[in-house]
Formats: sequence, C-alpha cells, structure tokens
Amino acid sequence: APLRVPARAYPPTHAPEPSRLLEPMSRRDFCSPQGLLHRQAVEELFDDYAEQFEEHLVGGLQYRGPEIVAQLISEVLAPQGQDDLGFVVELGCGTGLCAIPVRPFASRLVGIDVSEGMLDIARAKGADGVPGSDGNLYDELLHMDAAVGLAKQESGSVDHIVAGDMFIYVWSVEHVFQACAKALKPGGTLTFTTEAMEEGESEEGWIERESERFAHSQAYILEAC
Repeated sequence: APLRVPARAYPPTHAPEPSRLLEPMSRRDFCSPQGLLHRQAVEELFDDYAEQFEEHLVGGLQYRGPEIVAQLISEVLAPQGQDDLGFVVELGCGTGLCAIPVRPFASRLVGIDVSEGMLDIARAKGADGVPGSDGNLYDELLHMDAAVGLAKQESGSVDHIVAGDMFIYVWSVEHVFQACAKALKPGGTLTFTTEAMEEGESEEGWIERESERFAHSQAYILEAC
C-alpha cells in the first residue's frame, strides 16, 4: 500500500488559486490548459525555492522523506535477497535528497524534475550527495515533466521508479502511472509517497487543500494503479 506522508513535511506553495485549477475529474486532462498552468506554477515555485529548499525542509521541518524512501527500498530488496535495484528512475527528484539512500543500490540512476533550479543543485552533488565531492549523484538529469521523462526511457527497461513527495504536485496521477507502467520491466516496482487523506473526505477520492497540494485516498491510488 502507498505510504502517506504528513502535509507538514512540505513547503508552502505560490501556485494559482485553487479555483483557477480545479475542474471535474472527468476533465482533468494532463494536456488541458489547466493542467499546463498547474505544471508551470509548480516549475516556477521550485525554481524560486531551490536555494532554500534543503535548509527549510531538513533544518526547519525535520523532513523525513529520504529516511522513508530508504525504508521502503529495503522492504523491496530484502524479500528478494538483493542488494541491487538495477536501473532506477526518480520522479520529481528535486535537489537529490531522496537519491542519496538510493544511489548505492542503483546501477544507473536517472532523475527527472520540472525545475531547472532544483536540478542545478542536484547536478553539483557527488555520488555521496555532498556538493563538490567525487562522482555524480545521478547518471543523468532530465528537465521535464515526469511522464515525458519516462517516455524518453526505452519501454520495459526500468527496474525501479522512485517518486518521493511528487504526487502532491501532480495534476493527473493516472497519466503518470500509465507512463510508469510502460517504462517498467515486467515485475518492476514503484516506490512513492502521497499526502494523507481520509477515506470519505472527498467523494472523488482526491482533494486540493488550502496549501494547493493534492491529497489522495488510499482507495483512489490503488484504483489508479
């Protein structure tokens, strides 16, 4: 089941007002004007926020995303007796916080993010996640939407996908899940987090909160998968 992370782990947004973005689920098309507007708002938010991102989350909010991802990764590897995740793609990779526990287990690690500002910080990090140290945290970084970046990978080539704290900013989770299914090998796995939402809190199974982040019920996520 998807792991749900408390909302306080995330930064405030400056995206357009919810009334400008919300419309019936049947019309929540990834390529709709509202969907493209939402993507642009997220990109601008994190470009502006990039320099303060890690200090705010790790220092100010005691952010636990990387710790949670590491725990989930161990739960994927342990039953199989493996110590290698193979080819890994990280969606919404940001500055690379969640890549640090993943890097030792990935034979190839590709990061995808809509914010060039966040990618610039990730690009400066070495294999150990420290800026300026030896090696590279990622083998490749792609400045593009998650679904578009996944489409750049050979179909059925990816062993594992990580999406830590990304779906709270995604306009159409169904679109991303479809892209994941196409990119993953048979038996491939997807590790991700979502923002907590109680069953019955919304008839649609999702809600855009006052923070302008999306939360999804577990039942909705499972159906979308």
